[in-house]
Amino acid sequence: MLALIDSNNFYVSAERVFQPALRGRPGCVLSNNDGCAISRSNEAKEIGIKMGTPYFAMQEQQQLGEIWWRSSNYTLYQDMMRRITGIVRDTFPDQEIYSIDECYCDLSSFAYHDIEKQAILLRSKILQYTGVPVCIGIGATKTLAKIANKIAKKEHASTGVFFMDTQEKIDYSLQETAIEDVWGIGPRYAIKLIKQGFYTALDFVNLPEDYVLKLMTIQGRRTWRELQGERCIPMEYEPPAKEGISTGRSFCKMETELAPIEEALAFYVANTAVKLRNQQCVCSRMFVYLQTSQFAVVHRKYCAEIDLKLLVATAETGKLIKEALAGLRKIYKPGFRYQKVGVELRGLIPDTQVQASLFEAVPDAKELKMQQALKVIDQLNSSYGRDMVRYGTMGFSKSWAMRQEFLSKRYTTRIEDVIKVKAY
Repeated sequence: MLALIDSNNFYVSAERVFQPALRGRPGCVLSNNDGCAISRSNEAKEIGIKMGTPYFAMQEQQQLGEIWWRSSNYTLYQDMMRRITGIVRDTFPDQEIYSIDECYCDLSSFAYHDIEKQAILLRSKILQYTGVPVCIGIGATKTLAKIANKIAKKEHASTGVFFMDTQEKIDYSLQETAIEDVWGIGPRYAIKLIKQGFYTALDFVNLPEDYVLKLMTIQGRRTWRELQGERCIPMEYEPPAKEGISTGRSFCKMETELAPIEEALAFYVANTAVKLRNQQCVCSRMFVYLQTSQFAVVHRKYCAEIDLKLLVATAETGKLIKEALAGLRKIYKPGFRYQKVGVELRGLIPDTQVQASLFEAVPDAKELKMQQALKVIDQLNSSYGRDMVRYGTMGFSKSWAMRQEFLSKRYTTRIEDVIKVKAY
């Protein structure tokens, strides 16, 4: 059996832990640059706030006191998820962290335990220790556990756990799951199936395997087998090495000058370089792009990109920033109002397999000193705060940084933001 532990309305729940006045009231967390709703409380869903509702469309409700919102506080959310997965690991140690609010657990070693009881106790423990409500779905495969988790949210709110341990429960759950809600069936295939009269997951399971393979290829057959109870999607206890690392954000306002765009790009390159070193890799190519708003009038639109090949693969922040800025200057054109810049590191290989260049010889002693310096910089930034030690081209003003007008405090990771309790 596999269990899926999913935090309910995670971003909203994390905000409510430290702001009790928000509980029981409609509210949502906004996307980058406070663009639209990406996490909603149950109360907000009931009054018609949908996923992706634009910020401006909710302003009147906020002014009337009908709804609250907060900017995305990823530092807080990541730390809360770290705490939740730590508690889960104490009970179910075979764990795969699937996303910031979900994790799978392999329960094969708990065959002779009362799994449902342990799951209920785990859910209570998470709520007591973190204040974040979760639901737990248990099934024979990842896809069935995903469906069981949805049933737990809808129909088992009191316990928050649904154990799909009998064929009767499986058939009921599949019948209650719309075909478009099945994990692994995208919108395009869902439309095809609905047109042919297959509306639920149970309808899909009852199809012949050959028909599914012909209609939906191997991916569809894998989902079909998962719903049959055959485990086709393995657990990933360690995240696989990334084939590319990218970072890009929209500016808080349109930028026309090159200087702030360079600062933003240098900042993004530095962040990706840290991830690259943590993965113990180097990159041999870089992809830089720059674009205006997609909603701009045609003659004011501009989108450019450049693929840069490095002479020697590296993870050194300074070299990567230098190459990225050189590429940016080639594609930048004055006179446009730019909305976004970004970078992607490509051609990743282990740092033990670097091919030296015939035309660039760096003394081993100098290279060793640089590696030691980068390690110290990463440790300082990890201990004392992100970008505490930075390259000058990254700047300090961050006039381009994304808009976060309603950002809450980092209650668990910043000492100045820790809640103070005064006794009189």
